Amino acid sequence: MTKKNLINLSLAASYVITTLIIGCIPEDSLQWSRDGSKGIYSKKGTLFLVDGNTGTLTQIAPKETTTLWPAISPDGSLFAYSQIVNVSDFNNAFKLLPADQVREISGGAEILRQRIITQDFFDGNIPSLDNIRNEQHLAWVHRYLAENADAQLADKTGSDPLGKIKEKPLSYYQLIMSPVADPNVKKIIMTSNRQLWRLRFSPDSKLIAWVIDNKTDKAFDAGFDLYIARISEKSPGEPAFIAPAIAISYDFRPDGRAIAYIKPETENFKGQELVLGSLVEKTIIDPEGKFLVSPDKETPKRYTCTGPAKELAGVIYYSWMSASYGRDGRIFFSSVKLSVPSSKLDSEEGSVFCCDTLTGTVGDILPQIALDFTQGNYYLFQLSNDSSKILLPGNKNTLGIYAMGPDIESSKILVDVNESFGEDSPPKLVPQWKGPNHVSCLVSEKSHYLTNDPNTPHRRKEIIVLDSSGNLVQILSRDWPDDLLNF
Repeated sequence: MTKKNLINLSLAASYVITTLIIGCIPEDSLQWSRDGSKGIYSKKGTLFLVDGNTGTLTQIAPKETTTLWPAISPDGSLFAYSQIVNVSDFNNAFKLLPADQVREISGGAEILRQRIITQDFFDGNIPSLDNIRNEQHLAWVHRYLAENADAQLADKTGSDPLGKIKEKPLSYYQLIMSPVADPNVKKIIMTSNRQLWRLRFSPDSKLIAWVIDNKTDKAFDAGFDLYIARISEKSPGEPAFIAPAIAISYDFRPDGRAIAYIKPETENFKGQELVLGSLVEKTIIDPEGKFLVSPDKETPKRYTCTGPAKELAGVIYYSWMSASYGRDGRIFFSSVKLSVPSSKLDSEEGSVFCCDTLTGTVGDILPQIALDFTQGNYYLFQLSNDSSKILLPGNKNTLGIYAMGPDIESSKILVDVNESFGEDSPPKLVPQWKGPNHVSCLVSEKSHYLTNDPNTPHRRKEIIVLDSSGNLVQILSRDWPDDLLNF
């Protein structure tokens, strides 16, 4: 059923219990190549390559210099991350931004200039921009305004407010890609005035996608703008815009010719609102292999993906929801169960669903016992390589595997409540599939994987590797420094 068949937005917002779908994205991450031989580990903005066999680390970037969720290519040959760069020379930094962001910043500054000149300037505060609440974008608009202030503006504001704006720290972000064999060889794919998140390589490692904070609200509140670029040995291709305000977790189709994501019905909504949306599959490469990108007619100097987009299912949209391709034309995604008709007594909750793109059917795949185990963390599910099993993070860093189809009896809890830790529900580190049958996860000092006696705990938390039956394969982080396991 598409969004057009769902009940009125106001009814959905009234009856869905918000707390069941509000979580967060853990800041730290460990991602693996498809065979699990190479990984990339992010800890408080510090970045490392990980040898999947020995656990040996190679540092790529120092502490607090990168943003969330870097990526390693499926074949393990490339990695990519978003570098934070502090601005020392505004004019030089401004020239690095893409043309559409330059136009947005200068246009916003001109709107503010006119408002300040034509209206009263109260308490030295710069007026707001309509529908723009992204702090990073506003910081650049204010800085451009201050750096390019004319006599008329300075006379209206005085020098103090403009001087204070110039003194504030300012950053930009660069998407960097490097070969695993030589991490010092770096290519800049894109520069942005807003943060870059959730990088992903296509299955054939020929494309890279990423999301950027949407301008309409703070990070995680109003979704993310999705971009994509072709990867070339000589030079990266021109970044192309795909869709605005999508949920943070999207995925490439196994053949690399399409991308699936969850989008809201409208781009203009306030953060934390529940809105209707759709699971979408957008074609990015045609059957002849042509990359479906061309200059945007409505937004000069920006390239846009022109492939057709197909709405596959109606959903309740939230910016932390996930979409992941399985086998045989299936897409697994998180959303909220919604019964029609609904009453005010109904208790709705989130789950993981499967959309069969061949038949158009959508089904809820998690039984209630699995949902109860996740305690609201269902949106962080991780699908196995063969799409037969799902990793389900539970409350306080517990972990289970739900096996689908004939293997349902092999479902089990890998880390139970007796070995849980932390006060919050979301996991400190999202568990990941490492190759076809292994799992990497963070466990507590009292875990039976680390000590035979819970009264004599191990000296620290560790990242371990298990097989899908729950047997210990490796203490991956055995030789890592303590500060990298401080959760």
